[in-house]
Amino acid sequence: MAGIGFKLQKLFQEDYYSSRLKAYTFSGLVTSGPWLIVILVVGTIQWLAFQMPTLSLAERTLFMISVSYAFIFSQILFSFQQLVVTRYVADLFYEKKAHEIFPVFTGMLKVTILAAAILYSIFWMLSPLDFLYKLTLFVLFMTINVIWVMFLFLSAAKYYQAVAYSFLVGGLISIGSVYVISRLMTDPSSLELLLGFTVGMIVTLFGLFFAMLRTFPLRYAVKEFSYFKYFDRYPDLFAIGVLYVLGIWVTNFIIWFGEGRVIIADSFLFNPYYDTAIFWSYLTIIPTQLLFVVAVETRFYERYRTFYGLINYGGALHQIEKAKQTMTSVLKNELIRLARSQGVVTLFAILMAGVFVGWIGVPDEIGQIFRMTTLAAFANAMILILTLLLLYFEDRRGALFVNISFFTLNALFTLLLLPRGIDWYGVGFAVSTTITFFLAGLRLIYYMGKVDYYVFAAANRRKLGTERFSQMGTLLNRRFSR
Repeated sequence: MAGIGFKLQKLFQEDYYSSRLKAYTFSGLVTSGPWLIVILVVGTIQWLAFQMPTLSLAERTLFMISVSYAFIFSQILFSFQQLVVTRYVADLFYEKKAHEIFPVFTGMLKVTILAAAILYSIFWMLSPLDFLYKLTLFVLFMTINVIWVMFLFLSAAKYYQAVAYSFLVGGLISIGSVYVISRLMTDPSSLELLLGFTVGMIVTLFGLFFAMLRTFPLRYAVKEFSYFKYFDRYPDLFAIGVLYVLGIWVTNFIIWFGEGRVIIADSFLFNPYYDTAIFWSYLTIIPTQLLFVVAVETRFYERYRTFYGLINYGGALHQIEKAKQTMTSVLKNELIRLARSQGVVTLFAILMAGVFVGWIGVPDEIGQIFRMTTLAAFANAMILILTLLLLYFEDRRGALFVNISFFTLNALFTLLLLPRGIDWYGVGFAVSTTITFFLAGLRLIYYMGKVDYYVFAAANRRKLGTERFSQMGTLLNRRFSR
């Protein structure tokens, strides 16, 4: 994210509160902007739905769960390629081969659309929903899948503002569409809400597409599937991406079969208590995302670059050791600062859970689960940060170990505690993420202690993977790409 680093550093060099406020606002816009905008849009549409007296609770719930499913399963599909393609694109930028990036985009897009179509066709065959509703949901699902792909490439190109503004305009159009529907229709349904939301997402899609055209002026489709070779070269990146996303959702998937589950329209499994609690819990970790970017871009990255610069360009031993100590010290201080800041926010959210529940008028059980899931969200945010730091230092083996633990412990504890009922929802998630958080911290401490050894010994590491995906990419290039 070096593209935003220069702007953040400039704002922090200006010793004014207004400049610092701008820096944090800018950081929030580029890191959490799209996510926040979508949540605010869905929340606003839900509020508008409550203002429609003829719209039943079942119709409102159907709309909410349809949108949730579209996001959850598109995120899982995206995770299969996310880290591998990110690494491939980053390497192309490093090798000054930016002209080869657009074919990767079209290749990833084709694979994503095919996988999404196959997955949705299964849902289509099993669901008894109306044809028009399934068709609208299909358009939304495909739109979100394509948005994820564009989001990856525009982020890699550091075109963050275009991403945030596209989501903002699309979100406003979603809200406007639903508002117009609520005014014009006397008996609106979940289908109209879904149509309004989908229209906004399509506008976001076109905004991102326009940004893609501006970012990558050289556009051709040659060897679109060459990035498949990175699945052979970095199979651990593939596993890390999938395990992390599945680790987040595996608790929901298990609890959907536990006490309090609801089946919506014979098509969607849902647990209103747990799913509502986890939705609000993840809002509490926005400060972590914001502060992490600021910490990395303004304080850590310079020391990191100095350390690796001395190694790559022949620094003396005492210079390397001094740079290592400085980098380690800054990293330690920033992680403590981050954990302390997020800890205050998390503690406040837990203490205010009772007030929060009474204020919005949801059952007490949601407040009870919210306390656990908020603690889990805090640990989850720290796991993500420690994973990213391990990947910064090329410790893919450590990151893989952390995410295997994350997924396995989440699934195991949730399964073990599921028979105890709703009173124990969220406890397994909190315990497993906390354990994984400490494991990830221990791994980072261990690795940082020997980081210079690992850097020098990196060339002797064993080669991972086979040539299977490379051959598949070559075959696809011959058949479907010039």
